[in-house]
Amino acid sequence: MSESDSRSRITATPYLCCKDASSAIEFYKAAFGAEETMRIPEPSGKVSHAEVSIEGAAIYISDEYPEINVLSPQTIGGSPVMIVLDTPDVDSLFHKAVAAGATVDRPLQDGFDGALRTGKLIDPYGHRWMVVTERGEIKV
Repeated sequence: MSESDSRSRITATPYLCCKDASSAIEFYKAAFGAEETMRIPEPSGKVSHAEVSIEGAAIYISDEYPEINVLSPQTIGGSPVMIVLDTPDVDSLFHKAVAAGATVDRPLQDGFDGALRTGKLIDPYGHRWMVVTERGEIKV
């Protein structure tokens, strides 16, 4: 893909605000196998901006900045947004995330159509996650 081609497409990257971004990054490493690719710390220790990659999917993270309305789900009482991780082994990833400290929002289950297996989690920072494995064609 040429540079002009890469500039002509749209990408979407979640930007998560956490009360303790450094701790959240460690959680995402333990829970989802994230790799930290960048961190811009402030002298105070706050994380101004960080980036992690989960199997190539970028996620941005920062600490709270109430003065510019950058607030975490813990501060605002939850999040209506859900991040979906599509993985070849949903059971393993789900159990790994729970062992790292995620709360089960909906246990693993097979979809009514037989094509998906999913579970929902809430991380210790208030962000909602759905983990999913596509299992084949939809059965009607």
